[in-house]
Amino acid sequence: MVATGVGSSLLADLARRVHGPGEVRTKVEWVVDAVRGATGARWAAFAAAADDPLSSGDGELLDAPDLMAMATEPAALHMRGRDGFLSVLAAPVRGGDGHAYGALAAAGPADERLDQAGLEVVAGLAAHLGVALDAQAVARVQHEMDAAQRDAVHQLQEAVRPPVPAVPDTELGVHYLAADPATPTGGDLYDWQLLPDGDVHVAIVDVMGKGVAATKDALTVTHALRMLVFEGTPLGDVVARADRVIGEHHPELVATVIVGRYQPATGVLRLAGGGHPPPLLVTDKGEARLVEAPGIPLGFPGAGSDGVVEICLDRSDTVVLYTDGLIEATKDIERGLEGLRQAGREVAVYPAGSMAQALVERALAGAQRRDDTVALVLRRRIPPAPGRELPLLRPFRHRFTATPAAVPIARHLLMDWLTHQPMDSGAVDDIMIMAGELTALAVRSEGAAVVLGAAVDGDALVLTVEDEGGGLPRTLADYSIEAPDPLADGGRGPFLVRTFADEVAVDATDGHTQVCCIKRAVMAAGG
Repeated sequence: MVATGVGSSLLADLARRVHGPGEVRTKVEWVVDAVRGATGARWAAFAAAADDPLSSGDGELLDAPDLMAMATEPAALHMRGRDGFLSVLAAPVRGGDGHAYGALAAAGPADERLDQAGLEVVAGLAAHLGVALDAQAVARVQHEMDAAQRDAVHQLQEAVRPPVPAVPDTELGVHYLAADPATPTGGDLYDWQLLPDGDVHVAIVDVMGKGVAATKDALTVTHALRMLVFEGTPLGDVVARADRVIGEHHPELVATVIVGRYQPATGVLRLAGGGHPPPLLVTDKGEARLVEAPGIPLGFPGAGSDGVVEICLDRSDTVVLYTDGLIEATKDIERGLEGLRQAGREVAVYPAGSMAQALVERALAGAQRRDDTVALVLRRRIPPAPGRELPLLRPFRHRFTATPAAVPIARHLLMDWLTHQPMDSGAVDDIMIMAGELTALAVRSEGAAVVLGAAVDGDALVLTVEDEGGGLPRTLADYSIEAPDPLADGGRGPFLVRTFADEVAVDATDGHTQVCCIKRAVMAAGG
């Protein structure tokens, strides 16, 4: 049988398909088809080595171990196949280091002898396939190395993230989300520290670069900022001095930063920027605006802050500091900033930690995460000012049989008790939503007893719902704060409870379940 040879069109296809992007199996299948077409053989196959589980074509006609043993060099063979003797042209498929990936073969009945020209075709295609498989092996090793580095970065970031400080009249929360697995990660970090005078130091850092080195650089920056603040450096000079200190040892480091100093007693927050995106301020009245804190990033000529901006947080006002991953998912920063403002208004009622998580997840929903993202939430939480002179009532407790008809009565009695308490009227709706959802869950086991309770604890309101029939979900405290699918059969009740409560605890023993929800800073001072 005369081979058709390796023409220029086949070589062009070879370069494009075998050495270009694509799945390994697809490339092997194309080479096998090319062998069959170029040699005129009835069958073609790639027999994979034992440690390389790749095969394609009519490999079942040949005994792979025998073919591998005999095809140590390109050769014309006469060997037994599954259905009798075959005329075989075979060549080893080797990598650049001599590693044997397998053997490439063309075969036909014994009486159809394949010629030397066909053997050259098989040998040439086998050589190209070996190069392609080498490239795939390198890519696989690189992928594994990238994954290992991402894991190392995440472990390092977890180790250096500071714990949440306990600050009077203040609620703090943070959420970090790494970039997509296929994207290098690292370089985003935050810091918060309670200072000796009772103020709070906060900072967000975004270092140019990726990987462990970028995380180490970010840690260097946060430590430098913290050191300067503890030394008493004026806030407006912190960024410029940090640039001088860091530049002596890390002249190539480039980072955007924003540094804040917060006074819990007065609600005054002072901010100094270094090329970082503007913080978001969400007020108790539902307004959301960006707070510009201009400056030049570390590592740039003239690095430093362009003055200090000062804002005074009223009761329940919230400030969000973040890295640019939160606003660049769509590649349109203006659109990202507008989306952040809108999301900030929508989730302002969430506890600080839940709000940080919701902002990140909403901003990145459906988008490729090209960068790490950090959102840090600082909220002023003080009791409402004294209003009506109302005395505190004794704790509320109402026991009823678990039937849907009894729920409206229980809610009405609780509402009456709440309206006669010296508390924030805006919090009443939140508490009633939680009570309604929990009692609705509790009465799913009809006939059991349900107890709805409420009590004042300092400036907090504690809501409890108990049931004896197992209707309340025992894992409610672990539910995500993300809204469930609107078409889902359930999940909205736990979602709403987790949304409006500052803290949720579940105690389930011997068929008796109690859910305790705490809403802080809602009782009027001096009430």
